[in-house]
Amino acid sequence: MKGTIEVFCYKWKQLKNGEHPLMMRVTKDGKRKYVSLGISMNPDHWDFMKGKPKPNCPNKDLILNIIDKKTYGIQEAIIGISEH
Repeated sequence: MKGTIEVFCYKWKQLKNGEHPLMMRVTKDGKRKYVSLGISMNPDHWDFMKGKPKPNCPNKDLILNIIDKKTYGIQEAIIGISEH
């Protein structure tokens, strides 16, 4: 069975600097695991419907790069686990 990966801004937790952490929800075989991306951002710069930074986000390219690298690593782990 394939797994799914969703990136979201965790709006229920506000950090001291007023930003919210970015998280990944990894679902495989009906089990969910939440993984922090290690970055946070202002929720005004996050598109909650599309699950990605808005075009006016100041660090959009950097954030997308971090998301892509983390997603790729998790996808490799899912494929590696399912092959054994």
